[in-house]
Amino acid sequence: MSSKSVLEHFTVPDDFKMEILSKENRKHRDLYILHSENKEIQPTLTQCIKKSVKYSPSDPKQLEMTNALIMFIAGDLLPLSIVESEEFKNLMEKADTKYQVPSRKHLSSKLLHEKSVEIKNNLVNTLKRAESVCLTIDLWSSRQMRGFLGITGHFILDWAMKSVMICCKRFKGRHTAESIRSEYEEVVTSFEIGFKIAAIVSDNASNMVKAFSIPGFDDFKVDHESSDEEIDDVDKEIEDDQSDDLHLSDCLPKHSRCFAHTLQLVVKDGLKDCSPHLKTVITKASNIVSFVREIYYCFRNP
Repeated sequence: MSSKSVLEHFTVPDDFKMEILSKENRKHRDLYILHSENKEIQPTLTQCIKKSVKYSPSDPKQLEMTNALIMFIAGDLLPLSIVESEEFKNLMEKADTKYQVPSRKHLSSKLLHEKSVEIKNNLVNTLKRAESVCLTIDLWSSRQMRGFLGITGHFILDWAMKSVMICCKRFKGRHTAESIRSEYEEVVTSFEIGFKIAAIVSDNASNMVKAFSIPGFDDFKVDHESSDEEIDDVDKEIEDDQSDDLHLSDCLPKHSRCFAHTLQLVVKDGLKDCSPHLKTVITKASNIVSFVREIYYCFRNP
C-alpha cells in the first residue's frame, strides 16, 4: 500500500479559479448582473471624501457660482429668502455637491452690497469715456405712497447709443423742487458726471420744472413802461455778465419737458370738452379697470 497523501492523486488546473467563476456566473446569471451594477454605482472611499469636502470661500468655482446666484436673484427680482428654500438647496446640491449656498443674512449684508459697488464702479468708468450725457429724471409714488426717484443716462460711445440706469432710490420727504435738486446733485456728484450733462428731460410737473430752472430767472423781467435809462442799465448788466469766463448757461444744463407727457396732457385736456357719449365710455372703461384691480388684490391678499 502506498503511503502517499490522497491529495497527491489529484491535479489542479492552472485556470481552476476562472473555471469555477465562469460556471457560477452561468448558473446564477441574475445575481452576477446585480453585483456588477452595484459595483459600478457604489462610490469609492476617495469619491465619498471628495464629495463631502466643500469649496473654500475663495475658491474660483465658489465665487463664480455665487456671482451667478446674485445675478439670478437681482435680474429676476426674486426674494432673498429663496436661498433658504429646501427645494432650492436640493437643486444646488444636485448641481454641485461642493458648492456652499450663502445664507440670506450674508447675501443681504455683504454680497449684494459688494456687487452693487462693483457695478457702480464699472458704470462710473464707462461714463468717464463719454463726452457728454443726457439724463431723464422721473419722480413717482407707489401704491403704498412711497416716493422713488429714477435717473437714466443716455450717451454715445464707440458710435453706439447707450442707455443706463444711474439710480432708482427711495425719495423721502416732500417732493419739493429743492429736495429734487438736492438729490439730483448728490447722484451726479457720486457718478462724477456733473460737468458732462448736456440736457435733462423730465415731465411737466411744476416741482420738476422749478428744480431745473435758473433761480430768479422768471422774476428777472423788464417792465414795458420802464424808462430808457433803466433799460440801458439792464443792458449794461447783461454785457457785464457775458464778459465773465463762466456763464450761467454753462452751470445749468438745458432742461426739456418730455414730449410724450406733454402730448398726454393735451389729450387729457381735449377729453374734458368731448361729447357726453364719449365721457360715458371713458367712465365705464375706468370703472372696469378699477374693478379688475380690486379683484386682483383680493386674490393676492385674501
